[in-house]
Amino acid sequence: MTDTAPLRLTTGPATLELLPALGGTILRYDWHGVPVLRPTEGIPTESRVTACYPLVPYSNRIADGRLRFDGQSWAIPRTADNHPLPIHGVTWQRPWTVTQQDATRVVMEQSYTVADADPAAAAAPDTGAPWPFPFHATQSFELGEDFLRMTLTLRNTGSTDQPAGLGWHPYFPRTPQARVRAKVSHMWVNDDQSLPQELIDTGGAVDDGLPVTQVDLDNVFNGFTGQASVAWPERGMAVDLEADPLLGHVVIFTPPGKPHLAVEPVSNMTDAFNRYARDPAPQLTEVASGVRHDRTTGTLILAPGAQVTATVTLRPRRLR
Repeated sequence: MTDTAPLRLTTGPATLELLPALGGTILRYDWHGVPVLRPTEGIPTESRVTACYPLVPYSNRIADGRLRFDGQSWAIPRTADNHPLPIHGVTWQRPWTVTQQDATRVVMEQSYTVADADPAAAAAPDTGAPWPFPFHATQSFELGEDFLRMTLTLRNTGSTDQPAGLGWHPYFPRTPQARVRAKVSHMWVNDDQSLPQELIDTGGAVDDGLPVTQVDLDNVFNGFTGQASVAWPERGMAVDLEADPLLGHVVIFTPPGKPHLAVEPVSNMTDAFNRYARDPAPQLTEVASGVRHDRTTGTLILAPGAQVTATVTLRPRRLR
């Protein structure tokens, strides 16, 4: 059954609250009574106001609201009323079903079919389906005394190859002295639709630490080594983020005047699938059985029945 009430896990000084029915989201993650992720107020009705939500089967925006892949094109409808373009996939707005649970671990799953009433809809370009490819997603959470480990698996349940991406959108508290660090090499400069246009070298600025009150970012970075952190000196606390190599991009979001920021480890850059489709000679590497990876855009190509898995670990710590 789909859980309609929050789930609460506690181990030592760590507490985790999940809401499977609302997009498989995290409501809060506290350590020694201090929020590591942005705490959610009450029981929300929108995933985007929670502490963290999954990004499946893609991260960020799709240009022109149209997906191009393997010589075909599909219209992709908007997924959020505050964004003119489809954004962040479909699983964050659909309920997940808890399939395993114990004192420190929860596993939840979600199956997506293109059109229950019309299985042939995947072949039609403008059916209005949120996504033209069927898949099954599994998300697990393991809570330790000084870590939270999250794992996502995406499996192609269709009969054709499909493009795919995955990751998470964790929000963190924003304080006056907060700094974000991430080991990255380049940043994509956006246009007025937050779509990447120009790639620039970061010159180590992000690795040195960005004072979030002085930057206004909603940008994707590549060359991400899987290491990032958010530090709050006035709270005497920080959290380290460790991501699998497959998550080779990270989005840093620091909206001015807001009490939060986001550091989003993801597999694909913004509008990755359309960029992959335009590349006349993409360099693909097999990263798992039936899974090919375009390192430039982060696009994953899943053969029928193939699956891909990624893990992110959050490790809160005291500042010395």
